[in-house]
Amino acid sequence: MPRYSVTHRTRYTHSSLVGSAWQSLHLQPRNEPAQHCESFELQVSPHPSDLASRFDYFGNKQHLFTLQEPHRELTITSRSIVRRDEPALTMAGLTPRFEDAAGLAAKAVLEEDFSLEQYLHASPYVPLLPEAVALSSELGRDLDRGISALDWLALFGDRFHRAFVFDREATQVSTPLSQVIEERRGVCQDFAHLLISCLRQQGLPAGYVSGYLLTRPPAGQERLVGADASHAWASVYVPQAGWVDYDPTNACFAGSGHIVIARGRDFSDVSPVKGLFSGGGSKVLETGVTVEPAD
Repeated sequence: MPRYSVTHRTRYTHSSLVGSAWQSLHLQPRNEPAQHCESFELQVSPHPSDLASRFDYFGNKQHLFTLQEPHRELTITSRSIVRRDEPALTMAGLTPRFEDAAGLAAKAVLEEDFSLEQYLHASPYVPLLPEAVALSSELGRDLDRGISALDWLALFGDRFHRAFVFDREATQVSTPLSQVIEERRGVCQDFAHLLISCLRQQGLPAGYVSGYLLTRPPAGQERLVGADASHAWASVYVPQAGWVDYDPTNACFAGSGHIVIARGRDFSDVSPVKGLFSGGGSKVLETGVTVEPAD
């Protein structure tokens, strides 16, 4: 199982003194069947007196703190060592046909796990847009709905990937999905949210995954888009297979180079760093991520 060293640094610089700051962090990698966080270190400067942690509703490790010391600069640095294996993926032939998947998912909500219901509806960053329905129709127009759900997802995801251009300057966190669809440009967060909207309106529960990509790829493999920054992809509930992670930015199922930090309905549930400041005037936010093999 490969081991990775992850460093995530966030720095806020303010034009005037901040009186107080309240921050919520999702920076600690999850423990999952294909992933284990061996160590995690969090450094905050200035140092808060009440740094605490808990598991949130979605099972993510969340850190919270209040900083009462007046300051102009706040730096948050996390360091992790993570073991990450290739996630097990059910053979496509053992999953239901795509045309049957929505009905089986609805049955699973009622008979197996009602928590799946929340992943079928609109959430703060994932409206159920009619434009997303039209996009799904456009991309899936001649796809055979009789193929397995996993094969359909791979083919649909490849078409989705080719329909959009990765452009770091095209959008911001607040950019609506309707604009992303119209301009056909965006970043990994936009593509994850849009794919989720498409899948939910196909009747498949879909969630959002926040994480990282391996910065230095193995020999002979191309560097993935989104390295050196937080990354995001979608997770889809496939009946008889469970949750399957798919990365629309790179048109692939998540692999050993995808390190999972947090899972939720959309970005609002899993933002790496968010909070409030009292005072401080204007601020500049800088972030940097490095993921390297630990061995």
